[in-house]
Amino acid sequence: MRVVLADPLAYSEAFDTALRSACPGVEFRRWTDCAPDTDYDLLVTWAFPPDMAKLPASTRAVLCLGAGTDQLTSDPRLPDDMPVVRLRDPAQAQQILDYAMHAAFARQQDDFSVRRSQRARRWQRAVSEIRDRGALSVAVLGLGMIGGHVASGLAGAGFRVSGWSRTPRERVGVTAFHGEGGLVPAVTGADLLVNLLPSNQHTRGILDGRLFGLLAPGAYVVNLGRGDHLDETALRQALDSGHVAGAWLDVFLQEPLPADHWAWAHESVRITPHCGGLPTPEGTAAAIAEAIKALDDPRNPLVSGKPLLDSQNS
Repeated sequence: MRVVLADPLAYSEAFDTALRSACPGVEFRRWTDCAPDTDYDLLVTWAFPPDMAKLPASTRAVLCLGAGTDQLTSDPRLPDDMPVVRLRDPAQAQQILDYAMHAAFARQQDDFSVRRSQRARRWQRAVSEIRDRGALSVAVLGLGMIGGHVASGLAGAGFRVSGWSRTPRERVGVTAFHGEGGLVPAVTGADLLVNLLPSNQHTRGILDGRLFGLLAPGAYVVNLGRGDHLDETALRQALDSGHVAGAWLDVFLQEPLPADHWAWAHESVRITPHCGGLPTPEGTAAAIAEAIKALDDPRNPLVSGKPLLDSQNS
């Protein structure tokens, strides 16, 4: 079995060690060490390398080194019948829960108003009332593997959690809504909105002015999904009006974020460089081992060429 790693995130000694341990006998090569005509069975990457003309005929599957696959499935270099395997890394899901939990506690403590007072050297308590966790309403958009983990984790920490997905899903401790008619009741009155949806024709632009208007005054917005989910103009207006008191943004339409982007200087925005949940060496190695096992099993859908594009976060 020949595997090519085409993402710099996997170019480390820690990844090398984990891959050798989980996949003995497998030939691993980095994209940067491959000739243009190199043949391989499995490509592991977040997105196709810019200098890749096409996948070789030997390719049997692509494993996405991340939670979402839209950057691969929308690429014309991906053949229609090429299976795309979604990374399932429990440690990555836990990182994303930690990020959302950080934002939830920040909302509870009204962190942005406290920071403004500090910058002004003003001895002043938080503007909003500090409420018990159970009195704070959190809405999570996306209840797949990662979104469901985040929603249940926040509920387990004592927050009052609702969740929304396009199709029916149930999560422990979460009041679940689904479908077009479920979005409004899921987010109405939320003090914190956490977006973990996949990017597709149904979800692009979903974080818009109408949705922000349904949130509780002083709500925080967390975007851990995709940059194209967010109407940036609507968010800026909601922030400037004070209806949305803070935004934690980990993903953007253009990455890296340009230095002249308005969000850098906005006092109510927290920017992180698409690092809310990174694949771990152990989790990635386990996922690759599972994909290789599937490719060697003639009964598995991977072998028949049926893409495994389950809606992980929807």
